[in-house]
Amino acid sequence: ASLGKLGEVVTEVKYSCRIFSKLSSDLLLIILNTIKTVMRDNNLLQELSQKMEEVAEQNDGYELKTQSPDLQALFSSLQHSPRDRLLQLAEGITYVLDALHELMEDQLLLLLESLERKIVSQQLKLVEILLKHGLDKGQESFHVDASLLSFSDVEEQKLTIALVQLSGVQLQADGSALPRDQPFEAVAALFVALYALNLLSASK
Repeated sequence: ASLGKLGEVVTEVKYSCRIFSKLSSDLLLIILNTIKTVMRDNNLLQELSQKMEEVAEQNDGYELKTQSPDLQALFSSLQHSPRDRLLQLAEGITYVLDALHELMEDQLLLLLESLERKIVSQQLKLVEILLKHGLDKGQESFHVDASLLSFSDVEEQKLTIALVQLSGVQLQADGSALPRDQPFEAVAALFVALYALNLLSASK
């Protein structure tokens, strides 16, 4: 059953983030930098969420205005997008922000560090494997391939273990995993965040 649930999460994330794969690398970079900024500042996160929701509700000619210099670059880029593209962009960004909202502040900081260290794609694989194990059946421990936890730097391994632990799965370096309190939803939110950050940061 959990594979079905994982399938739903994967289908949903691919659909909601589909617009990102069609964008220029310049615009992707602006979106990524804006998302990184709001991950450090909850007020900006709220403002961006609110503005993206407004885009979906307003008619043509809606002006994206902000007093926050950190959001300005994104808003001026979006302002010049055709309406249908703007709606898809707003939907994609809202979807990512919703997942970030579900994570803890410490996790957002760990994700920012993971981006710096370029280990998000490996973390994404690990979290997808964790979701395959269901995580909604209670506290049965299981094993994941320890190679998913082997990083070039022991700090990167610690960071990844801490990131996953905050979503409710205790991991050991040997790959043993113990879920606490049926953490499927919390780990799914982490999966969405990693998927989106990986997609946005993959632009060369």
